[in-house]
Amino acid sequence: MYFSRDALYQFIVEKSKNKVMAAGILSASVCIVTGIYLGIGAYFSSHFIFCSSINGIECGKMTVEEAENEMAENLLDYRLELIERGGVIEVITGRQLGLTYIQSGQVGQILENQNAFSWGISLGKNKNYSVVLPVEYEEGVLNDLIDGLDCFAPGKIIEPRDAVIVEKDYGFEIQQEILGTTLNRKRFRKAVENAIATGKSSIDLDKSGIYESPSVLHTDRSLQSEVAQLNELTTADITFDFTDQKKEVNRSVIREMLTKDTDGNYFLDENKVGEWVCQLAYETDTFGLSRQFKKHDGKTITLPRGGDYGWCIDRPATTKKLYEAVKNGISGNMEPAYLYTAKDRSKNDIGNTYVEICISQQRMWFYKDGKELVDTPVVTGNPNKGNATPSNHVWAIDGVIHGQILRGEDYAQPVTYWMPFNGNVGIHDAGSFRSAFGYDIYLWNGSHGCINTPDKAAAVIFNNVERGTPVVVYD
Repeated sequence: MYFSRDALYQFIVEKSKNKVMAAGILSASVCIVTGIYLGIGAYFSSHFIFCSSINGIECGKMTVEEAENEMAENLLDYRLELIERGGVIEVITGRQLGLTYIQSGQVGQILENQNAFSWGISLGKNKNYSVVLPVEYEEGVLNDLIDGLDCFAPGKIIEPRDAVIVEKDYGFEIQQEILGTTLNRKRFRKAVENAIATGKSSIDLDKSGIYESPSVLHTDRSLQSEVAQLNELTTADITFDFTDQKKEVNRSVIREMLTKDTDGNYFLDENKVGEWVCQLAYETDTFGLSRQFKKHDGKTITLPRGGDYGWCIDRPATTKKLYEAVKNGISGNMEPAYLYTAKDRSKNDIGNTYVEICISQQRMWFYKDGKELVDTPVVTGNPNKGNATPSNHVWAIDGVIHGQILRGEDYAQPVTYWMPFNGNVGIHDAGSFRSAFGYDIYLWNGSHGCINTPDKAAAVIFNNVERGTPVVVYD
């Protein structure tokens, strides 16, 4: 295409005019936009920027006064949710509290610190201010509201419990702690006050650490170590069988026999084993103790302490025996070591084979396996010459001797059947030197203390007793 010189000149002039006009338009546009931006910035020097909120209350484009009025109006509609364990939610409202807003200049301070001309870069961005605003309410009202909450109702509060070691059929295990629902009232009130002051809408009581907590958890390493040691040291299961009662040394009993050393580790304490054996002896020993006795006529009498009949556990020997058994995890029945033994291990250790002698009736009975074999008159020691037969106790026959010469200061008497039960006092035949028995003979012609017995009756007793058979003597 060909342009003449005049045409080309004209084209250049026109193009130059267009550039000047465009520059002018752009300059004018910048000035207008800047003016508008600055004008809006000036507006936000007395108003909050878009998307601003204070304690959750929208106050964008509001003045300080408008924002404060909005907050004051919202106070009565305020709701504080208390999120409790178990998903329970209780609410405290501003209307219940009668909340009143107190002007303090904090809202104005927020506006003053606001960069009014940053409104452009703040568009679409939420600006939330959290401040402690002074509000007014009656302390007593808050106390009453707290008292009325279910979470503080005495009948609904569950106390926290520590994790503990419990015994099961298969051993010991850790029973998990119970968190409970007991709130710390001081921490609770402080959290509520802070929430009201900051306009917070909810408090998770659990996450906020307001509940009282157990001090020992199931994850506690020392507790886990303890249960492992207990299961290792308490495997024995030993039974002492006393006929009408059993004493068992099981896990729970062995646990009481354990002691912790300085490092916190358990060991079987022989002293505690000894204490248990002493208690066992206290509960089951009968030697020389007072006891109830049912006589031939069915009446029951009480025999005071004394005599030499009964059971008596050898405490040191039994302690050693039990200690070794528990230490080695042995299970089964165990017989205590004894210093003295009787014929029956039940509480009624006299059993149903025994000799019964009544001084006042001058009579003797012999029972074997509960069956009466002998009922005979006798002559006992002469009390008027200081030879009264010892009475009101139980003794054990010390020997069953055939053919014996009984000697005293002024006599030597041969007998066929000799059954001593208290030193030189015993049961023997007396047919060779007595023709009468019973009545009150013992008061004027009694023995030196022995039980003078008709020959036939003495023979029956002799042939049916053994060493250790009990002899019950009473007045």
